[in-house]
Amino acid sequence: MPQINQFHIRPASSAGDDAQFIMAAFDSTIPYLSSIGAAGMWGEKPFSEKDGFEQETVESVHKSEREDDCLNILIAEVEQSERPPTRVGLAMTREDSLPAYITEREEMKPEVDQAKQFIFLEVVISDYRTTPLHKGAGAALIEAIKRRGREENKDTLYVDCWAGNDGKLNR
Repeated sequence: MPQINQFHIRPASSAGDDAQFIMAAFDSTIPYLSSIGAAGMWGEKPFSEKDGFEQETVESVHKSEREDDCLNILIAEVEQSERPPTRVGLAMTREDSLPAYITEREEMKPEVDQAKQFIFLEVVISDYRTTPLHKGAGAALIEAIKRRGREENKDTLYVDCWAGNDGKLNR
């Protein structure tokens, strides 16, 4: 029977190299998405080669450490005996805040207007360089986000998901 990974979920930190991990994890998704016919989600160019992505990632990690910012970045790690933990995934959320690509869409206005106490899950990434250790990381991250929502008395968890590829990515 396969071993089920035990995950430790922690906030991203600017003290180490979490920003570099985030960029590499994003890059690791590109070949996987292409292999399942979902290259249209983010294209085929690695994120690390996109103008401004590195600076934006570093700034996002710094923002997520601030108590007064709505952005939260979580890192999923797997403990391995006699080795440092292996980072296998990440999630980016916003509390009580929606990104412009949602709020600016007229068809989203009724939902946006009623959104009050919520967490918005913008992205969940598995690091495909860590196969098979990353298996289950997304579920562990989502469970940690749901737990935080309950602790913070949030009413709703909104989840961003790509609708392309006939919805196969979201199944």
